[in-house]
Amino acid sequence: MTDDHILYAVEKGVATITFNRPQKLNALTPAMLNGFFKLVATASEDDAVRVILVTGSGRGFSAGLDLDVIGTGQSGRVETNPPTNPRWDDTVGPAMKRFFSGGWNGLITSRKPTIAAVNGPAFGWGFILSLHCDIRFAARSALFNATFARLGVPGEKNSAWLLTRLIGSARAADLLYTARRFDGEEAERLGVVNAVLDDNALMNHANEYARNLARNSAPRSLAAMKAQIWTAIDDCYDDAFAASDHEQNIADKTKDFREGVSSLLGNRPPDFRGR
Repeated sequence: MTDDHILYAVEKGVATITFNRPQKLNALTPAMLNGFFKLVATASEDDAVRVILVTGSGRGFSAGLDLDVIGTGQSGRVETNPPTNPRWDDTVGPAMKRFFSGGWNGLITSRKPTIAAVNGPAFGWGFILSLHCDIRFAARSALFNATFARLGVPGEKNSAWLLTRLIGSARAADLLYTARRFDGEEAERLGVVNAVLDDNALMNHANEYARNLARNSAPRSLAAMKAQIWTAIDDCYDDAFAASDHEQNIADKTKDFREGVSSLLGNRPPDFRGR
């Protein structure tokens, strides 16, 4: 499935969403953002999808909001909460129920793991979209920056919250205050990305990583752990422990739990069905 500026494909349990304005380094328009958010929601509700992978076409991930839009007021027309219909039921614990919305938050609150494969410049809003993913891989030629201080605006779209949570307040302050560019190697040292890879190895690595999750990790386990990870800093120990026990009690009754034990005892790959 495609439109002019967003590509979408599902293969081997992985939904790949690709920004596709290579001549503009995948600079974002309101229409692109709306389409992207809706595709994240689509992938999140598709039982055939186990993992969501985000990348860019050509030599860039995303150069951020299109310069033709900045300052015009058009960016305000972005639908930050497009309609979604999550199919919650008794098999989904309270941590995920309280942590769902759409739009920018959709990458975090999707029950599916989200991975950014940053293949080139990720500036401004492009950088922020990568921060909303659970895991980031970067090419050595990737470049990042939080452009906001040089535009006279605050850390937009929760970038200060995300960066502080990810790398700590002092490092976040450096990147936000200076708006300086930094490459994939430094991003790995800072902890902004999980790994940096040679340019020609990035997509193979990201795809194999995503397919491994889709193939070998139980969907319900991934959903529960994702909620635990994203809410961990906000919860006290006792609340988190109680939520963990609640999720465990749910998991004990599922076919996937029995399949996990059976595959381990039988020394064979698991066949998880999300039930």
